[in-house]
Amino acid sequence: MQGRDVGLEIKFFHFLHEARFRPVSPPRTGGPCGFSPPTMNTTCPQKWFPPLCNKHHSRSLLGRVIFCFLIVAVPVLGQEPPRLIIPQGISAENSTLQLTPSGQLAAPGRLQVDRPISISPLTIPVDAVTPVLTTPLKPLPKLVSTDLPAIGQEELEQIRREGQTLESDARWSEALAYYESVLRTHRNEATVMELYRVARFHCDIGRRYQDTSYLGLIQSLTVIETLNFFEDVMMRIQKNYALTPQWEQLFRHGVQSYKIALSDANFRAKVGLNISNDRVNAYLSGVQATINGWSIQSKDDVKNGLFHIAEGAQKQIGLNPVVVLMEITCGIVNSLDPNTAYLTPNQLNDQYAALSGNLVGLGVELRSDRTALQIVKVIRGSPADEGGLKEGDRILTVDGTTTRGRDTDSAADLLQGKEGTTVKLEIQAERLGQRSREVSITRRKIEVPSVEDVRMINETLGYIRLASFQLKTGLEMSKALHELNRQGMQWLVLDLRRNPGGSFQVGIEVADMFIKQGAIVRTQGRDRGPDSPYMATGRDTWDVELIVLIDEESASAAEIVAGAIRDHDRGTLIGRRSYGKGTVQQILPVRTGTTGNVQSGVKLTVEKFYSPNGWSYSGVGVTPHVIIGEEESQRHIVARTFDGRSSPLPRPATSNLDDPYIQEAVRVSQSLAK
Repeated sequence: MQGRDVGLEIKFFHFLHEARFRPVSPPRTGGPCGFSPPTMNTTCPQKWFPPLCNKHHSRSLLGRVIFCFLIVAVPVLGQEPPRLIIPQGISAENSTLQLTPSGQLAAPGRLQVDRPISISPLTIPVDAVTPVLTTPLKPLPKLVSTDLPAIGQEELEQIRREGQTLESDARWSEALAYYESVLRTHRNEATVMELYRVARFHCDIGRRYQDTSYLGLIQSLTVIETLNFFEDVMMRIQKNYALTPQWEQLFRHGVQSYKIALSDANFRAKVGLNISNDRVNAYLSGVQATINGWSIQSKDDVKNGLFHIAEGAQKQIGLNPVVVLMEITCGIVNSLDPNTAYLTPNQLNDQYAALSGNLVGLGVELRSDRTALQIVKVIRGSPADEGGLKEGDRILTVDGTTTRGRDTDSAADLLQGKEGTTVKLEIQAERLGQRSREVSITRRKIEVPSVEDVRMINETLGYIRLASFQLKTGLEMSKALHELNRQGMQWLVLDLRRNPGGSFQVGIEVADMFIKQGAIVRTQGRDRGPDSPYMATGRDTWDVELIVLIDEESASAAEIVAGAIRDHDRGTLIGRRSYGKGTVQQILPVRTGTTGNVQSGVKLTVEKFYSPNGWSYSGVGVTPHVIIGEEESQRHIVARTFDGRSSPLPRPATSNLDDPYIQEAVRVSQSLAK
């Protein structure tokens, strides 16, 4: 990381930067030109390039021509629009593809990927496009946000104590989950939000520097390429973010993330920075003292400040400016809101793979308890299924590397690899007392279905388990509905438990299958009016009686469907209050490097969404008609830790009659049929 001499890159960027942007902040000192370059003794940076300085050098005609070329031509050269490599299984002929009113391809996704992806022009046959937005409804008086109860001082102190217990053991992923659960009830509490943000910064930094794709990226970038990346990301925030960016706040959050990273010995080891804690603390104190007086009013001010800090880091502690620039940029992005995030190259690829439902891997869903990886779910027909792995089993090591102490994301990264490669796992069975065993499994492509289970519970009650909203969800749902109808379905249980969402557009498509007319969801963006409804098309609507199952992990597009069913009185909702996401994210690939390849990206919140009747989902969720008690809802599969303690796993969503949700669905269908 420290091998490249980046001084020349910095000097050259100074010329371009000073010519294009008037320095507002931070204040620069030095010679008459207004700043001192990082590694030269001269007071005039234009010494190397006289045409850029009016004060010290005459500007010749040739100089003026070169100046204009640098200002106009250089930023344009090589900046073609980023090309999106469309994942396998996505094509213009796919009948589930849709366009939004703005002409974007509606690309569904998993892992809360809820907004169309902007891509290069793509020709799609007119008959393959399903219009979604038709004549608007008469606007509601206002969109309604539900107030949540304020938090008392005693409760706040208790939250701090419990969070501190986790933080003191560096259990940052658990602390993050804890603060997130508190914010579901107290989303406007500034103190808890700050605790959440710090925990998230710790988690994000740890994940990035265990991600080989990110390490490779920062090793390959030059300073100018990194600044171009920053500029691109900030432009997207300025143009697309759902709220008006507060640049000073974002800048200080970015610096906060950078300070947290630099205080972490593991981070310093990854970037090859061998300095003592005392020197780090002294440097960071100086950084804080310097920026305290800065006024940040625009993204250009942020860029000036960012460059100033990167310059100082190279001079004072020998840290590669690329690392500094990327860390502060990631911190800015990840501080916008809980659902906005910087995506490493691997994470971006995972998002695209999830969009199409085509993954390469073992086929397991995992959760870490800090002692091992627990298998929550095994995809039917996957390599893991064929290798004998079961729900509740624990993965102790991956190719000899322990999973102890890792959070879910970093431990799961150990399982990633190319198609056809083999991974060796040490597995401990669910039942306590059994000896661990070794299993070798070959990675391959896996078709991940969004519709996981289709069956008749009894003579009249059909069941569909919808796990996510992907490109192919519409076709899978249509096929399942026709099959159940053939078997005599009169009632349908639509199971949305543990469904994290996916494509915003496909959520609308699924709701449209059951709603004849009216709004399905209402959205509000920064540059649009407060009521932009997406309307039911009224085509091929199913009149079957509905029972919808939801729980605390039903989110995003799942809430769009459940909320529309509730507001239109199309069925009965059973379960627990849903997650309460209420925002739409767009996956924005960002060009990095000189080749113009898309190597990383940003998942950016671009809209808020509301129920058909105008109720907010954010932090509130969808409340079912029939509440399943917490004790019944929390029946678990129990795995055991090394010391014999029980470690509960969430009960999987099933159509079994011993499932309390299914029992209630059967009761409701029978009572309403009378």
